[in-house]
Amino acid sequence: MPDAAGPDPAVLYTNAVLAGPGAPPGASPRRPHGVLVRGGRIAWLGPVDGAAPPRADAIVELGGALLTPAFVDSHVHLSETARAAASLSLGAARCAGDVLEAVRLAAAGATPGERILGHGWDESTWADPALPTPQELELAGGGREVFLSRADVHTALASSSMLLAAGLTRAEADTETGNARLRGAALTTDVTWTASLQRRALRGFAETGHAAVAEMAAPHVSGEADLRALLDLIASPAADALPAVHPFWGRLVLDEDEATAVLASLLPTPRWPGLSLGGDLSADGSIGARSAALGEDYADAPGHRGERLLESGQVAAHVITCVRLGVRSAFHAIGDAAVAEVLAGFELAAACVGTAALAAGGHRIEHAEGIDAPGIATMARLGLVASVQPRFDEHWGGAAGLYAARLGRERAAGLNPFAALAGAGVPLALGSDAPVTAADPWAAVRAAVGHHEPGHSLTAAAALDAHTRGAHAALGAAPSAGTLRVGAPACLAAWERLDEAPWTPGAPSPACLLTLRRGVSLHSRLPSVPRKAAGIG
Repeated sequence: MPDAAGPDPAVLYTNAVLAGPGAPPGASPRRPHGVLVRGGRIAWLGPVDGAAPPRADAIVELGGALLTPAFVDSHVHLSETARAAASLSLGAARCAGDVLEAVRLAAAGATPGERILGHGWDESTWADPALPTPQELELAGGGREVFLSRADVHTALASSSMLLAAGLTRAEADTETGNARLRGAALTTDVTWTASLQRRALRGFAETGHAAVAEMAAPHVSGEADLRALLDLIASPAADALPAVHPFWGRLVLDEDEATAVLASLLPTPRWPGLSLGGDLSADGSIGARSAALGEDYADAPGHRGERLLESGQVAAHVITCVRLGVRSAFHAIGDAAVAEVLAGFELAAACVGTAALAAGGHRIEHAEGIDAPGIATMARLGLVASVQPRFDEHWGGAAGLYAARLGRERAAGLNPFAALAGAGVPLALGSDAPVTAADPWAAVRAAVGHHEPGHSLTAAAALDAHTRGAHAALGAAPSAGTLRVGAPACLAAWERLDEAPWTPGAPSPACLLTLRRGVSLHSRLPSVPRKAAGIG
């Protein structure tokens, strides 16, 4: 960033191609534009070949780069994202032998007694989906405890000694509750290390053009100590140089006294941020782990319909409590039965508090993959937000994908109906569920545009809107947030110029050159210090 010239410096970002909500239609490589930022807001924008721009204290030359609103990732797990990046990467494994060999190599370089952590295996990509046994992992790890989370984080592989330390059998560990216990035993870290993981993850989000994220903390994911460390980080001066964090806590509350006690225990002083009650408050698990709750049997597991973790009455009590306290609620629901159960709970809540009061609260369903047409209509009528992850379809959709194997082709083809949600007026907010999928916002936009089922695809403009303006709105921001409009918060991202537009299916993702959060630089790869404005400073 340039040196400040006075208490409220004005910085002109010039020679950019503007794209995204609010971008003027004439902004193109043939007619570059500039954006003036003052006081953390967009003070002016317009073509640079027109009338002279307003006074500026410094100029940042973007050289034809793409300038968009900064992205918001609507569903992340910060500590898990950083921990996965620092763990043994298993995304390239194509059989059980690959996993075991990776563990052997890790064990060869590990210190005595060091636990081996890994992430990212996905047996749906293997020719033979047979998994390593706890005994095989024990041997490969040289007697060390081994914990390897699946790509979807809803199940894991563990060595015999790791299962023993968690007090679980393998069958118990394969349930949602057992997996949570296993994770808790395997991923214990001290507060200092936890805070470093969170800062590392946030820096990574800044480097990929994000100005804000929604953290989905939950007792069964990262735990209360992790959330407390994050709340301390958010309240510290260090947070000013990082993407904004909007924390969700996936704890079920059944009445106002319980909710008030939970909030008071986590937010002891006014300097802490607000906290939404929900997010990964899970009504079921995942399709990959066969724990998503279905109305019919899994195609590849007859007699099995997943796990229902919440009943409609619990959902209703939680939502009513949140509405009365003015707190946003959200629920993880993937399978069609889980989505229906959550929506039934919202209907019960609306009958109690009124549809208008419920619709005003910005309440959400995370994932909502198995939603049908009546469910979409209910979401629209109750003003519910769909927090969706387009890269789920990219990785696991299609006729030969995991979803088709688990559900059958016909049922799988109905998943993630983004176009129908948008067409019904359901607000969409895009995210990654990192570390489940990588936090590459352009890849998410392309996945929404290039859905395996063309009828479910979004337009490029709608996808970009849902990852910027729509995602801001889903967190309660002002209507101008996430737009290229005068008066909007200056949350912006500049991207290297490529031959193909980054929202075109098959195009590469451009490198992020600059990320601004309310005018403050969170990340910069610009080649030189911006020069002082000549003649207009």
